Amino acid sequence: MHTGEIIRFYREKAGLTQSQLGEGICTTTHVSKIERGKTAYSDEIVSLFSERLGIDIHHELETYQLLDKQLHLWHNSIIMRRMNLVEKIKLQLEKSAFLESSKHGTHYHLLRARYYILHQKTDAASAILDSINPGNLRAFETNLFHHVQGIIYINLNSDENQQKAIKALQKIDMNDYQNRECYYHLSVAYHCVGNKVMAYYYAEKALSYFKETNNYIGSIKAESLMLLQLSGENHLTERYRHLIEDCDSLGFLEQKGMLLNNLGYEFYNRSNFLQASRCFKEALSLAEKGSATYLRRLCNYTDACMEGKLCTDKELKKHIHLGLQLSKSLKSTLFLKLFELFSLKKDQRRDEYVSYLEREALPYFIETKNLLLIDRYGKELYEHYVEREQLNNAIRLTRQLETSR
Repeated sequence: MHTGEIIRFYREKAGLTQSQLGEGICTTTHVSKIERGKTAYSDEIVSLFSERLGIDIHHELETYQLLDKQLHLWHNSIIMRRMNLVEKIKLQLEKSAFLESSKHGTHYHLLRARYYILHQKTDAASAILDSINPGNLRAFETNLFHHVQGIIYINLNSDENQQKAIKALQKIDMNDYQNRECYYHLSVAYHCVGNKVMAYYYAEKALSYFKETNNYIGSIKAESLMLLQLSGENHLTERYRHLIEDCDSLGFLEQKGMLLNNLGYEFYNRSNFLQASRCFKEALSLAEKGSATYLRRLCNYTDACMEGKLCTDKELKKHIHLGLQLSKSLKSTLFLKLFELFSLKKDQRRDEYVSYLEREALPYFIETKNLLLIDRYGKELYEHYVEREQLNNAIRLTRQLETSR
């Protein structure tokens, strides 16, 4: 924002016309050209304008020059998850009278979207992006737009949205953007669609960036993603334990919970349900009760307990009841269907379980392109058909599953 733009902002705020502002000072045409930065002007004219508007133009210019630095510091603080600084800068920016109407306005709103994502308010972030026309952005803002859009798609939790995330993130021109954090989000999206090679490749690039910038939280998250791509290898448990110890020493409880949950998956895939349940239970204790993360970990813990027969019916009933309640309150169709399956399985209502899987659960997993659940429950239903010698159903299901991939 040039001096003229500041004058225009405060003139409009004061409800003055260009003619009223320039009365006794200069012509209306000259005021217009000054505001648009189309003509030279004397310090005396600017001083008279400032006096009439009741502002200190030099202070306003200094404040403006700080905005760009504050926005980049806010962005960096969000990336580094320095929450105290994130909140402090947010309050400072909100006090700026002309930030939103300046050339930094779009940059500010895109960072507000990232702020909302940081606080797991995806709907609020999406609303901001919907209000921005990507065709009118500068190069850096265009790349930031694609980055934020990619993160939002990732948070929408379906294979289809992960593909959209990849497309959005691949539009980023690193020569203009230079924020290599986006490699981490590309890795997440590739991991979610089951592309282990690309997920590992981008996680490794993200890890290098996070180490260069001393981003310890980012480094742990990137290395955790790399471990997920190596699932099944014998040395992974030790590497997970080392990362968990690092989180303990640094006080990173959120990252510790994530690692414990991932280690639980590792044990679960090896059919070591006892160790899996222990990891999921500890991860659950580190999640905010009632949150989406808590619901996901509760589902994992309940699943491991059921598969390993590690809980009494009373305990399972309690976990499932809580899972159904949370699924409804969070409006999570995915977990509502999973906990409904758990409930029917616990009560050994086999016919109702198969019917619900056929009519409700599996069609939803296919519709949302959730490949992991399609593979798991598709295989289970196929084996049921074969066991009951329902070969036509088995053939139909096989074709349906092949089409869904």
